Amino acid sequence: MILYGIAIFIGMALTALFNALFAAPHFGFSITYAVLATIIHTVAVIAVDGVLAFIIRRLPSKAFGHKRKFFNVSLREKNFYEKRLSIKKWKDKIPELGGFTNFSKGSIDKPRDNEYLARYLLEADYGQIIHLITAFTGFLIIFICPLEMWYCFALPVAAINAILNIMPFFVLRYNSYKLKILFRKNERRTQQSTENVST
Repeated sequence: MILYGIAIFIGMALTALFNALFAAPHFGFSITYAVLATIIHTVAVIAVDGVLAFIIRRLPSKAFGHKRKFFNVSLREKNFYEKRLSIKKWKDKIPELGGFTNFSKGSIDKPRDNEYLARYLLEADYGQIIHLITAFTGFLIIFICPLEMWYCFALPVAAINAILNIMPFFVLRYNSYKLKILFRKNERRTQQSTENVST
């Protein structure tokens, strides 16, 4: 979480600095305005993210079953994350916000328990939808600022928000691939045990 806080602060600082140096003389607003406008746009996007996450998390769980097609991650997609995005190098640095739902996804505590894994995958599914949607809805902030200045404040803030949301989306997708392999392995083990007992 600290890493994200730092990323947001640096993004805000760079946006405010750029606008103070280049946009302010052109549009005639003050440095104070550049700083405040950056802060306001950032807070607005974070608020929108929070409201949407709250709403999505309360949708029926049956819409987020890990066997639904959208949540299936192919071997090709998994390899894309590993080879193109080098996800193994940075995925553990992405903050895990399971504390808000009383279910931490920081580690797999019960790898042989499919009831636990199903809950883990469900939380990951909710997370995927939340991060994917909020990566794009951040751009709605463009509509609250004057047209001639939307690219000074709204666009940079929305772009940073998109990056900070799409990264955990990728991590959740990547982790889901391995979790489903583990889930199926447990199913086979249970089935074999049942067959052995019956014979």
